Amino acid sequence: MKRHQQVVVNSALDEGELITTEGKVAAIGRDFVMLTDIRKRIWIPYAAIDSATIPYGFPTYSNPHQNHIYDNQLRQKLILNFGETVSCREELVRQFFEETFHTNLSSWKGTWVQTRTADRSYVGRLEKATKKACTIRSFRSGRLIPMDDLRFVEVLSGTDLLKRFAGQLMPKVFKRK
Repeated sequence: MKRHQQVVVNSALDEGELITTEGKVAAIGRDFVMLTDIRKRIWIPYAAIDSATIPYGFPTYSNPHQNHIYDNQLRQKLILNFGETVSCREELVRQFFEETFHTNLSSWKGTWVQTRTADRSYVGRLEKATKKACTIRSFRSGRLIPMDDLRFVEVLSGTDLLKRFAGQLMPKVFKRK
């Protein structure tokens, strides 16, 4: 019901630590929600969500279909060639079939992401996502992270990557004599 609405999601890392994430609900799957804003795209599994609210001052939409405009051609294609029509459009796949967390992540293969578990954060290129684990490859090595341990996954932009790697390299450069 909250698709395309601005929400604030509090997700649990540990027993006492919460992460607050704000964004528009871009996708809702069987076991995850994807939030977006101007710069970020974040996946949060349902198991990690503590609470979700609509921020003060944002309207609440009562009808989740009010933002969709269906034309007659699309309607006819859905009636006559449902499978072919839906499989060609990612938005329709998400609407008719609730994707799982690993299936949605698999479509972002090759993207640089930051993943967070209860105790660690990993940065790398998303190589593979299966029902059991997610594979993240950094420059030196790959990490296999169990899907049950993931608290959130965030796509990193080019500037985020530059800041992160420049922050790691600068102290090493200035330490040398």
